[in-house]
Amino acid sequence: MKIYYTKSQREEPLGSLSTLKKILARFVHHKVFYEMSARQRTGRQLYSIKNTFTVGQFEVDGTIELLITLFDAHNSAHSVEIVNPHALRVYDENPAKGFAVVFYADEAGEFEIRYYLRDEGEDANSPKRTALEHITLPQLMEYLHESLSADVVEVGGERSGPKRS
Repeated sequence: MKIYYTKSQREEPLGSLSTLKKILARFVHHKVFYEMSARQRTGRQLYSIKNTFTVGQFEVDGTIELLITLFDAHNSAHSVEIVNPHALRVYDENPAKGFAVVFYADEAGEFEIRYYLRDEGEDANSPKRTALEHITLPQLMEYLHESLSADVVEVGGERSGPKRS
């Protein structure tokens, strides 16, 4: 599977499933608009299904063929399955418009199939993230390094010497 980034106009082969999981993790606890569309190659027929839901969790299985499943947080009977996509396009060039991805699947069949997912923001019922969850790992490491290397300063009261008995 290839990943296309629209921001930098670059194309990269997917090295591992962890890269795909990091991209999909951005949708967890967020309302997502999705559209699955299939266009017939020889005719003008277009089939489209649209819906909005909150992603509760996702699974990525690549044992036999790549299978991506997104589960609805508020309806356990609803999920979206993306079977064996050959490409992923990431739309992140305009942060004001949000984050979106498109999976392309079934290139060799009679239909061109695409799955479009767009982040619509955090769900009102999702667990609130703490300030610590908003910072990146490098920012956290920098903060810890500065905290551990700082001089200890006593606050309040007079400093007294050690007690002797």
